[in-house]
Amino acid sequence: MLRYLIRYTRHFTLVNYGRRWIQVSIPPVETDGELYLPGTTLQLQFQPEGCKTFEPLAAKIVKPFKPFTSAVVLLVQRLSDNELVILKLADRRLGYRSNDIEVPWTSSIEDRLRHAVRDIQAGSIPDWIELLRDDENPKRPDEERWEDWVWEISTWYWKMYNYDTELDAYRLLHRLQGRYIPRIFGVVRLGITSESTPLHPITDFVQGLALEYIPGICMEKLKPGADISQQEAEAISGQVMEGLRAIEAENHVLHNDIHIGNVVLREEDRSAVIIDFGQAIVREPGRSDEDWMRVVREVQILVL
Repeated sequence: MLRYLIRYTRHFTLVNYGRRWIQVSIPPVETDGELYLPGTTLQLQFQPEGCKTFEPLAAKIVKPFKPFTSAVVLLVQRLSDNELVILKLADRRLGYRSNDIEVPWTSSIEDRLRHAVRDIQAGSIPDWIELLRDDENPKRPDEERWEDWVWEISTWYWKMYNYDTELDAYRLLHRLQGRYIPRIFGVVRLGITSESTPLHPITDFVQGLALEYIPGICMEKLKPGADISQQEAEAISGQVMEGLRAIEAENHVLHNDIHIGNVVLREEDRSAVIIDFGQAIVREPGRSDEDWMRVVREVQILVL
């Protein structure tokens, strides 16, 4: 099983972009060294699970998990009680982009994006936000015609898709939280503009998940035969398979991106915890059992 996980470690991200799956092999982009520095205090809006309202939450960055890829992942400490929490932020500015060309985020692109959003709202330019909502929209312009700020909208859409997918997955797998997967505490919003007048979610804030911090080690950092015995590796692999079977038995979610980078071993007992459901396949409401099992079989065939 350990060899299986190593074999299928992804060197690309698999993105459900609009209605089609695209494999993109894009190096993570980190253009602004001033974002998410250790020791920085984040002023967040936090909505606990089961609540309908947001409340202020201050948290200090302890450690950013770099490189940032499909999301910005931070270990933070809540100032109210010193509790350690994982923040997973769908920040379009950093990490993987939705394009395979060199259009990294910069503050000047951000200025042009805000200007363009105002023009869209005023009706003086085409509504790119609506045009990019569906990549099969016949009115969607060819990518060759896109200005640099348009890529920010595109990147925002697929990062928000991953965010929504992961949030749905955690909620559907609530019975497994704390054992096979981390607990989810709620969702957060982080303001990214100094302007007081709201413009658009794309420009105003970053959304994210507040998740349980699992003290331990990521499985990909272990060297078989050196850091871990063959017997222990087999036991851990069995735990991972048990977790995946438990997820599948819930009949609503397929992880769809299992590899050694998405398994954390608890420090206390080396039990396996499966993380990162951003690429999960989530069963839509109303989908029949027969149709869902067809999807399950198709995914199983793809990884064999």
